[in-house]
Amino acid sequence: MKPRIIAISGPTASGKTDISVRIAQHLNTEIISFDSRQFYRELKIGVARPTKIQLSAAPHHFIANRSILESYSAASFAAEARIKINELLETNDHVILCGGTGLYLKALLDGMSLLPETHAEIREEVDVVWNSTGIPGLLELIKRHDPDALSQIETQNPARLKRVAELLLSAQNQSLKEIYAPKMGSIGFSYQVFNLMPEKDVLYPRIDSRVDAMMEEGLLEEVKSVYAYRELPVLKTVGYAELFDCLDGKTTPVEAVNKIKQHTRNYAKRQITWFKNQTEGISLQPENATGEILDFLKNYKSEY
Repeated sequence: MKPRIIAISGPTASGKTDISVRIAQHLNTEIISFDSRQFYRELKIGVARPTKIQLSAAPHHFIANRSILESYSAASFAAEARIKINELLETNDHVILCGGTGLYLKALLDGMSLLPETHAEIREEVDVVWNSTGIPGLLELIKRHDPDALSQIETQNPARLKRVAELLLSAQNQSLKEIYAPKMGSIGFSYQVFNLMPEKDVLYPRIDSRVDAMMEEGLLEEVKSVYAYRELPVLKTVGYAELFDCLDGKTTPVEAVNKIKQHTRNYAKRQITWFKNQTEGISLQPENATGEILDFLKNYKSEY
């Protein structure tokens, strides 16, 4: 059956947005972003949010639709995005997915546990325990809510312990096993994933140029505007963490920019590895991708 969902994935700076817009225009449809950093209204330059021209060229969803102060998981995204997909496919033959966050794409297409939302108050409560009593305090907190949970987790991993504690406090008397039990099944529409896989000698210079352009567009001022929230997990990310250090006097501006470039290249490499190993997508070079995707769809014309 001709795929109704066309997912265009790949590393940062690979040209996903431009290609998705062209495909969406050709198919007269809309785009759902699965780039987890672009969900947040406060983040624009550092997350390479689509430009006004791109956003006006094809309708986009899940771009700047929530605040960094809101907790948002892959499962929550998948549930909301599926509702939007169902809505769009009532009047469109296709819908386009575009992004670089592999876990969110996998959750959307394959399903995952529906974890409870954790609010800022709960995260703060867990942080107080961690800051005052460390790992022993987290273990005691978890044991108090679900004694069996300690046999299911790595008990010397602070990040994991904090996450489990947050889930147990958010889930209202559910055990950890019960929290992870509910699971969405795979999405009920045919789909095809296309992975953009540019060569390093093409991708890395694009990354460096993009970082330079971000700095010229005002990335430092954007980072200053969210400095007060620097401890939020969503801000412990490339482009923001390095400039926070610069503002703290730990590095010079030049050193910070060079670190952003290096860390972005590292991130892109991890993205490429993830999509190669975790999806059954068709690998394409960005410069040929638009034509090859449209040709692929034409081959299914007689079956539609």
